[in-house]
Amino acid sequence: MSEPACPARVVDLTHRRWCVPVLAQLHHARVSADSTGARFVGLTHRLGVGRDTLRQTLEYATAHGWVRRNPGHGHPLRPEFVLTGAGVPLAAACSRLWRAAVLSDLAEPIGRKWTLPILRVLSGGEARFGELKASLSAWGLTDRALSQSLRGLESAGLVTRRVTPEHPPVVRYALGERAGVLVRAAALL
Repeated sequence: MSEPACPARVVDLTHRRWCVPVLAQLHHARVSADSTGARFVGLTHRLGVGRDTLRQTLEYATAHGWVRRNPGHGHPLRPEFVLTGAGVPLAAACSRLWRAAVLSDLAEPIGRKWTLPILRVLSGGEARFGELKASLSAWGLTDRALSQSLRGLESAGLVTRRVTPEHPPVVRYALGERAGVLVRAAALL
């Protein structure tokens, strides 16, 4: 397997379930000049996310330098958020990824923590369980999390599992048919 490196940014982005859709929405608000899409309340309504979850996601994105509060706008209880210089290209990539996921009916799997990192590693070719684990263990991926993630990705058609007839049998994972659109969209992350 010629495994591509999984950038830390991909793991950071997927650490919080709502990072990709929030950054995509902030990108949309930026390019469409729709300030309601950048306001806290607008984000909760557009994304259907709870207030506490959105607050935690925005704090996380702020801590990573992707988002900041708009300092000269709005009431303190109705904050507006803007992308930073580092967040603008990342949000554009998240927008493409989120659009592709929604159009392919894959928004739910994209929200899982290890989906994009696993797909990123498998974009280099087939891999065994141990190879996947070694590629992502630096970021805290456990055997259980990898096993559950692979089962979920397989059921979504994003990953295929092949057992070789060798003795002992060898299990290999590869990208499924539906994964192509997400891998292409996530290539710029």
